[in-house]
Amino acid sequence: MAYVVAAVVVLAVLVVLDLLLTFAVLRRLRIHEARLSAPGTVRDELIGRRLPRFGASGATRLVAFFSAGCAPCVEQAAEFARHADAERVAILVLGSASESERQRLLTALGDAPTVITEPDGDALAAELGVRSFPQLLLVDESGTIVAARHSLAALAAGVA
Repeated sequence: MAYVVAAVVVLAVLVVLDLLLTFAVLRRLRIHEARLSAPGTVRDELIGRRLPRFGASGATRLVAFFSAGCAPCVEQAAEFARHADAERVAILVLGSASESERQRLLTALGDAPTVITEPDGDALAAELGVRSFPQLLLVDESGTIVAARHSLAALAAGVA
């Protein structure tokens, strides 16, 4: 009988420890999920990085990363094409996009900005650490990223 009581006590302790561990993991997942779903968040590591190939003109530039398979990218691309306050450079990260998705994004961009396509996917985006699209960067005269947001409105609000 003593063995049965000892086994029940050990199992009860293990169950309580398992429940505590489960609740701790759930709590961490909720915190992580809340951070991921927060609108308009941008990784601060982009700010201060250098883009020497875009600083050569001596003017402030607006550099945007768009993915062809992304619906918000098409909306932001149309807004980007209408924006005329800074020199504009659009970088299309094609990845595994279809030709129709690519054409839709190019049509939204129009012929106003300089468009650089990355045929092999996201080489420049990966080099900078851009992982979400659209990503708009404000690059100063020296080629340093001074602001990074997911929309022109958020970028304008952050710079102003």
